Amino acid sequence: MRKDNYQEWKEKNELNSKLDTIKKLAGSGVSINVIADKLGISRRTFITLKNKYKAIEEAYETGKEIFKANIIEAMIKRALGFKITDEDQYIEETSRGTRKRIVKHIKEMPPDIAAMKYLLVTHFGREFSEKKYELELMEKRIEKEIEEWTNADSHEEDK
Repeated sequence: MRKDNYQEWKEKNELNSKLDTIKKLAGSGVSINVIADKLGISRRTFITLKNKYKAIEEAYETGKEIFKANIIEAMIKRALGFKITDEDQYIEETSRGTRKRIVKHIKEMPPDIAAMKYLLVTHFGREFSEKKYELELMEKRIEKEIEEWTNADSHEEDK
């Protein structure tokens, strides 16, 4: 029986580096196609290996979790606002010789309202939803059984 790529990587002691590559690439948000290409295999082969071997699946899922955490961290940073420090370096020729001057600029990025709204709704639910009152009204209707839900197929059969 022919050995698959996983078994070949294991024999050549390349498995750990391949798993690290999968985790790193998935952690940067690239597609399965790019991961497969970097591993030198087809997309279909990568998916087959991922489904067959738990180590590959775990490396891929860990990478995806890292990517998700990085995105959430960036969104939180954007929602709260932050400061950026830029440095400009100037080299000046003076009568005494060369002089290096560093000028720092601090830029303040204001909080992003859209990021705030998204994070509040996803973390604290309905309390911060723009449709809070619509949802409450729908719940009241359902509780009082005012609204009747029908199957669309039954209306077509009646025609």
